[in-house]
Amino acid sequence: MEKSEQKISEAIEFFETMLESMPGDRTSLECLVVAYEQIGAQDKRRECLIELANTLIKEQAFADARGIIEELKQFPDDDTARATIQLVRDAIEQADPGDVGINASSTHFDNTLELSSDGSFNFFDPAIEIHSCSRATLSAEMDLVWAIRDKEILPREICEKLIQTLTEFPLNERPQLISALALLDDQHPEWSDKVIEELIKISHVPAVPLEYYDWRNVMFTGLSSQYIIIRGVIPFANMANEYLVAILNPLDKALQQDVSKRLGSKCHFFLAHPRTCQQMLDSMLEADISANAE
Repeated sequence: MEKSEQKISEAIEFFETMLESMPGDRTSLECLVVAYEQIGAQDKRRECLIELANTLIKEQAFADARGIIEELKQFPDDDTARATIQLVRDAIEQADPGDVGINASSTHFDNTLELSSDGSFNFFDPAIEIHSCSRATLSAEMDLVWAIRDKEILPREICEKLIQTLTEFPLNERPQLISALALLDDQHPEWSDKVIEELIKISHVPAVPLEYYDWRNVMFTGLSSQYIIIRGVIPFANMANEYLVAILNPLDKALQQDVSKRLGSKCHFFLAHPRTCQQMLDSMLEADISANAE
């Protein structure tokens, strides 16, 4: 497989994984439309365009949704494509005239993808990974809070405050930890130990004293610094070609599967205390910044 083909495959795998965690994610859908075009996967491209059109209508991004019509016209014999075109037209017709252009951004689909100097595609850059990873993580962390609330581990008002904080969480181009446990430890540290104890019982994921380990002693590839920092994932030891990995959301099985897949090895997961995890993430970020400065 040529280098360009390999990079497209890696990008497709990445954004398909993002969609599994965050169905309807606009960034992932837009990038997949381009990637599928490059490999000639027209059926998948059509399906992606249809899903993207529905996402744009939900977001009331009518000007961008109107742009999907021309793309879907490439599939005149497909009933679903024709129905989606009509759906977009109906949504635009029913919308307030002022709304049709209000939420427009920059949905467009170039027919070519260029490799950057380091061999990666432009749409596979850190900024896009940060955006997609952050949205997927926010969804998983909200699910964690709802599970905690349903099991009455925390008072309802604290859970509602955590959900509100996660809903309003500011996303930018700088990776930052997104964790319900970290938020809880910051807002209500008196509840942290109790919640961790209950999560260990529920998930059967044991706790780990992360402060006794040094991540610098672990050689691994497959996890970017953005992914590690946002998701709170720290490989902290090796054991017979398998990894011991600290996490902050023991109920997120999709995360565990994704980490194992990215590392290409069997992983054993442990629940870390958010305070210790944040300290280690800070040291990793500092080391990454220092390395880039050099």
